[in-house]
Amino acid sequence: MAQVEIGPRPGVQVFVAPQQIPTASLPTDAELARIDVAPELLRLARTLDQENYAERAAARDAILARKPSPNELMALLLRRDLGIEARHTLVSILRDRILKAPRGALGIRMETLVMGGDGVRITGVVAGMPAADVLQAGDIVATVNGVALKDRNDLIRQVQSLEPGNEVDLVVRRVKRDEAGKPIVGADGAEVTQQLDVKLRLGSTDDLVEKGDPVNPLVFNPMTLERAATAQAAADRFLPRPRMVSIQRGLPGAEPEGPVTIDSLRSLLVEFQLKGGDPDLVRQFRARLDAIERQMDATLSSPNRTDADLARFEKAVESTLKGLEAEIREAQN
Repeated sequence: MAQVEIGPRPGVQVFVAPQQIPTASLPTDAELARIDVAPELLRLARTLDQENYAERAAARDAILARKPSPNELMALLLRRDLGIEARHTLVSILRDRILKAPRGALGIRMETLVMGGDGVRITGVVAGMPAADVLQAGDIVATVNGVALKDRNDLIRQVQSLEPGNEVDLVVRRVKRDEAGKPIVGADGAEVTQQLDVKLRLGSTDDLVEKGDPVNPLVFNPMTLERAATAQAAADRFLPRPRMVSIQRGLPGAEPEGPVTIDSLRSLLVEFQLKGGDPDLVRQFRARLDAIERQMDATLSSPNRTDADLARFEKAVESTLKGLEAEIREAQN
C-alpha cells in the first residue's frame, strides 16, 4: 500500500511508501502478574469455557459491560487455567479494545510541506473542534510536545497516540499579513512568519465523525496500522500456537495384510460405485467417513489431549473403521 497525500497544488498527488509498521510495546509477564484481577472478572472469564452457549454469551456481554482495560485482559490471559474457548473470546475483546481505544484529535485538515521545509501546513479547521478557535488555514505546525514534525504522519502519531482530554503544546508558524490581508514578504522573497506557542486540549477522532469530517480511508494513517499490528502481536502472544500434527491414517495395531484406513475405505467406496452400487448408500458411507475424519483431525490437533486419551481414541476409531469396512463389503455382495 502507498501513502496518498494531496500536495500544495490542486490535483498533485504525492505517493510515499510507508515505513515498517511499529507496534506499541506490550507489558511483560512480570508487569501483568502484578495486576490485581477482580474476582468477578475472573469468574466471568472462566464461564466462557462453559458448555452452555447462553452462559458463555452472557459472560461475554458482562465482560464487555465492565469495559476492562487491555492490561486487565492481558493479565487474565496470562493465567494457565483458562480453556481455548475463553482465550479466543478474551483475545477478541482485547483486539477490539486496542483497535478502538479513543484517540486524540486537533480537528485540522493538513498537508505535508512537499516543496521542502519541516512542519505540516493546515489547510482547514473543523468547526467545534479544539483547533477551530486558535489555528487557521495556512498555519504551519512545527512541533507537538517538543517533537519536530517532518510530515503529516508525525503529527498523526503525536496526537492520536494520546487520549482525548490531554493537553498538547504546539509551536506554530503563522504568516504575517498587512492591513489588506496580504502576506508580508521579506527581502529574500520568502513570506515573513511569526512563532506562536499554542496549548490545546485534545478532542476525539470520534468527534470528527460526528461533526461531519470523517477520516479519509484512502489516506495512510500510521496509528491505524500500528494498532492493528499491536492487536495481532497480542493475539500471537496469548493464543495457543497451532501445532503441526501428522495425522496417521493407518492406525497402529491393524492387520499386517492391509490396515483399514480412511483412504482404503474411500478406495473401497469408489470400487463399490463403479460396480453399480446404490448411490444413496455410497453417499451415506462417505458422510460417515467424513465425520470420522473430522473427529480424528480435531482430536489429534487438540492441545488438551493426553497420550492415554489418544490411545483410547485410536482403538475406538480402528474398531469403527473395521465395522464400516464390513458394512461396505456386505453391501457389495
